[in-house]
Amino acid sequence: MISFRVRPDGRWRAAAGFALIASISLSCGAAAAQQANVLQAPDGVRPSGPVPEALSSASARPAPARASGPHSIVPPGFGATRPGSAVPGEPAAPSQFFPAGSMASEPGVRVLSAVPGGGRSSIEIGTLTGVDAASAGLLDRQHGGFGPAMWQGASRADIDRYLARLPVATRSPVMNDLGRRLLLTGAQPPAGAGGGASLLAARLDRLIAAGRIQAAGELGKLAGKERTPGVAAGLARAALAQGDDRLACNALKDIPPGNDPAHDAMAAFSVKLSTYCQIAAGNPQIAGLTLDLAREEGMDDALFYSLAGEAAAGIVLRAPEPNRLSIVDAAFYRLAARDLPENAAEIVEPALLPGLLADPAVSDEMKVGAAERAAAYGLIDGRGLAAYYRKPGFTPEQMAGLLTSDIPEAPPLRRAMIFQSIESAVAADERIQLFKLAFATAESAGLYFPTVEALYPQLERMTPSDALRPLAPAATRAFLAIGERSRAGEWFALLNSGGRAIGRDMRELSGLMRIASGSPDAFDKETASAEIIADLRSGVKSTQGYAASEAMLLDALGFELTPAVWEALLDARGALNGKVPPEALLNQLQIAGSKDAVGETVLLALDAVGQSGPGAVHPRAAAQAVASLRAVDLESEARHLALEALLARSNAGRG
Repeated sequence: MISFRVRPDGRWRAAAGFALIASISLSCGAAAAQQANVLQAPDGVRPSGPVPEALSSASARPAPARASGPHSIVPPGFGATRPGSAVPGEPAAPSQFFPAGSMASEPGVRVLSAVPGGGRSSIEIGTLTGVDAASAGLLDRQHGGFGPAMWQGASRADIDRYLARLPVATRSPVMNDLGRRLLLTGAQPPAGAGGGASLLAARLDRLIAAGRIQAAGELGKLAGKERTPGVAAGLARAALAQGDDRLACNALKDIPPGNDPAHDAMAAFSVKLSTYCQIAAGNPQIAGLTLDLAREEGMDDALFYSLAGEAAAGIVLRAPEPNRLSIVDAAFYRLAARDLPENAAEIVEPALLPGLLADPAVSDEMKVGAAERAAAYGLIDGRGLAAYYRKPGFTPEQMAGLLTSDIPEAPPLRRAMIFQSIESAVAADERIQLFKLAFATAESAGLYFPTVEALYPQLERMTPSDALRPLAPAATRAFLAIGERSRAGEWFALLNSGGRAIGRDMRELSGLMRIASGSPDAFDKETASAEIIADLRSGVKSTQGYAASEAMLLDALGFELTPAVWEALLDARGALNGKVPPEALLNQLQIAGSKDAVGETVLLALDAVGQSGPGAVHPRAAAQAVASLRAVDLESEARHLALEALLARSNAGRG
């Protein structure tokens, strides 16, 4: 377990389908370093035998004995360009592409029993054996993988390009689940020449960026002796995130020092890891030389020099407050015995969140914030989030002030207080108010899905009744979000009980119920079409946007609408919005689905949707992703993606 030093906290802070739709118009030192092999921690410097107690301890390490070695850590007038380290494989910015193309053909489908990304998923991890490094994997088809032939029909150059920017650590449960399974599936590599990069290294990079360090470590070990620099760097990063200095430093032998740490991410990582291992092994003088050489080569990272200088020589150098903490940064914080920033839970890489949660030195407030991010990325389930929401202690006076605005200003603590209040509330009116407050605050923070999972036991115990009718929209939405359509239907029936329909909520939730339906067989084409047309002709952009998204998603799922829907949609095209992908990507996605290229389809679908998720992308892009996933027999995943997209455009039941 990793142990960090943290500042004392606990303070309260003082807030006819695709074809028609496609026609819509839218808006020196270097030589010396290599001779001495300083940058790569020579034998006798890097731990090669038993690791000293200071390396293996799970608690924060004291700074090593200071030495009179080189102290020129930073150049005169040094200033950082960006706090944080240049490590290999940083998440790329989400791509923006324009959708087009016709819907892929739809072969027979199967329905998966597990909700992708859900805490009650039946998907488990197994181990594939007897494979080379390129095809190594932890998931076979029986355990949620996409099969050994998932790259069949795909181009290696395309896969290399799209895999390098695969969206990970998103706020979408289905996207996180699809990405995890894609990266962990053992499969033969795609045909053709690549860009020279290691496919396994790229997978490790995206797994680490997603926060799945344990899986990355296990996958990297399957490479055996076929260890490229990229794979070794991935293993080192995963090991550092888990506090395993021995494994991280042993990886250095497979990571070349490089010649340009100022511009080469791998060379910069080698310098930083070498420095870390030299200091940790009790060789601060050699670390000082490494730092001098890095400076001479122009490597600019104020936070790194500050932390390394403090750890190696007790020199405290001023550095700007970081806006992001990488795995290497956090390791140097531990080595220097320096307190983490107060906002560490907000700025650490996802891979560091489990360490924060397991560290007894971390405050409850920081743990709650870390748990919220971990739950949003699918690293812990709803039950895990609930456990952290229960950790902070609140006085009766504080709890009583929840509904009178006398609440902690720190949002994570505020949400924890709301959760605890729901668990203790008895009166129906109070529970209704608190549930709606919890869902509303979660939506605004991008935490809706994990919050629903955390509150599921409380919500499940509530029986729909007329007294609870004001909660019906929020309860219907919540049960749909976690894939329990039957329970959603029980609450949905309250919306029209006694002839007292709840207007717009009723309309939008009916659309969500259609999307969540497993089969078009009982679909009322005329009623659905009439409702969609009325919305498209309403003149209200939000209403038109909802209806347009519903129509395109229904079409992608195989539901037939009347021709008048598409005519009305053309007239309302000005209401359509969202990030737009280029036709080239969507055409490639459609082709991948039609030729049953499972891996390529999943990869392109995730790239088309983008880092911001299905709610932020243009409806045409979301619909094409849904259609193509269905074409490769991923029916359940397609339906959940469609539901997430429409939920994001619906205001019904938000609280």
